[in-house]
Amino acid sequence: MYFLKKALPILLLSTATLASSAQVGNPAPNFTVTDTHGETHTLYDYLEAGKVVVLDFFYTTCGPCQFYSPQVNLAYEKYGCNNATVFFMSIDYQDNNAQVIAYDEQYEIQYPSVSGYEGGGNDVVDQYGVFAFPTFYVIDSSKTIIEVIDPPTLQVFDFRFAALGILPANCDASASKQTNRDEGLAFFPNPVDAARSLQVRMVGSDGEGAARFEIFNHIGQPVRNDQLEFNSRHEAEMSVADLPSGIFLLKISPMNGSKTYAGFFVIK
Repeated sequence: MYFLKKALPILLLSTATLASSAQVGNPAPNFTVTDTHGETHTLYDYLEAGKVVVLDFFYTTCGPCQFYSPQVNLAYEKYGCNNATVFFMSIDYQDNNAQVIAYDEQYEIQYPSVSGYEGGGNDVVDQYGVFAFPTFYVIDSSKTIIEVIDPPTLQVFDFRFAALGILPANCDASASKQTNRDEGLAFFPNPVDAARSLQVRMVGSDGEGAARFEIFNHIGQPVRNDQLEFNSRHEAEMSVADLPSGIFLLKISPMNGSKTYAGFFVIK
């Protein structure tokens, strides 16, 4: 699901997808903006230098934007922290610098952010005709929109980038701050039918036993919390029969550890 700002509160995913997909192949208008740290960015400067630019259109109270931000952070880090081929930049709509800075701090956004009012983000949103949030456009040296990342999960970034021939790249250690990132979860099957149970595995875990979990829906609202029992292979089985179709975020906190494990799953 996607959000409209100052219009209908929720736009069906299929509608947003069709609207976004219609932009692929269109020219990408040039713009110059100023991020919340006072740095100036001109789109065509990056494209003419051989960069592939990912524009992240958002606003600070957008539930889906908040929901997907951990996945976008992982993609930013996996593809070089803006020090390799891919350059991430977020374009806000109708917020000021202080609001965007607070958002970036809360959701650990490390790439440049441009506020709507003070950085020029509102004009860019108008230029690109964006009405659903979040929207992610990929633009290359042809100065056209070559891809839409929808939904903006790491798996979709990987799939789209692989098709474009874009490879992962290491972050320069000085370019990315150290944060307490969630560890990963693996799911099978994914997507899952509501009538079936979901197999969950904690990737990289060295423990077993009880763990607390919480499930969030596509707008970041908690929909269930309980406990799971993990076996020696760090696996557990969870029923999803009480949940509707959609995309969900699962967070797991083992009783005997300090790490949190997180991942997205889909119910058909």
